Amino acid sequence: MEFVIKKVKNKYVVGVVALVLSAFLTGASQVYYGNRVQAIHPFLFTGISYFITTCYFQWFSLKKRFSYHWNKAILPLVKLNLSSMLAFMGFYFALKYIEPAIVSSLEMGVGPLFVVLIAILQRQPINIGNSIIAVATMLTTILLIYAVYTGQSAVKIHWDIYLLLGIIASITAGLGAVLCAIYSKQLSNMGWTSSMILSKRFYGIVLLSLIFTYDLIFDYIADNIGWILLITFSGVLIPMYLLQKGIQYCATFVVMMSLSFIPVITFFLQMFDPRLQWSNLTLIGVILLLCLGILSVYIEKKE
Repeated sequence: MEFVIKKVKNKYVVGVVALVLSAFLTGASQVYYGNRVQAIHPFLFTGISYFITTCYFQWFSLKKRFSYHWNKAILPLVKLNLSSMLAFMGFYFALKYIEPAIVSSLEMGVGPLFVVLIAILQRQPINIGNSIIAVATMLTTILLIYAVYTGQSAVKIHWDIYLLLGIIASITAGLGAVLCAIYSKQLSNMGWTSSMILSKRFYGIVLLSLIFTYDLIFDYIADNIGWILLITFSGVLIPMYLLQKGIQYCATFVVMMSLSFIPVITFFLQMFDPRLQWSNLTLIGVILLLCLGILSVYIEKKE
């Protein structure tokens, strides 16, 4: 019995480490992409990058000859594809109009609240500590929206329809991320490995991206293939694999709160982007989210 408990705890540690590494690579890639996307359609990169990612994990899965159990997995897989579209396309769209640290903060800030609300709708037991943290992260998210609205974020921009769409897209990405964690865990419980899930979850993203950019993609890829491949592997493929491992070994709430590391990493790395400047209000927001993230992991481990 003690061996089983120790094995479960070791898997939990592996999951948390995977989530932290994923957060660091994701934060770095967000800053670079946020700079690049200013001159292009936001879905050009998603179409190319997630097509490459899908092909890689598809090849890996075929090589291993996994069994997919389609009769049970098809519905969660369709839901995962739709959720991935919300999460990733909403996120990359928002990066064109809002500073990277605030985009990732908004996404993760609403995530825990959505987790609690979904649990209430499904009549699942609610952890009081998680509920308090979820409300606190939402209040911090409102602080960051205030920073954008009042021009106190790292990007000095005027309030307009595109800024509003960016905020909505960030919040939508947060909902998508929660649903992704839920449906990914369902597939993991059916015996799907991380590679199996990653080989099938991005079909919707690739298809919708190509619909928006089919007339631009070939001219664009010829001049930008170098950085696309770099960000695809270091900012998408590897972080997504690590995130999938975290989802496999950790509770959904811990997965969502671990994303609190991304805004902090992104905030300091984005100072290398000449478009952006220091923002005290953004720093306060991302530090609060980091503290809440660490607290949530501590609560989960105690249980």
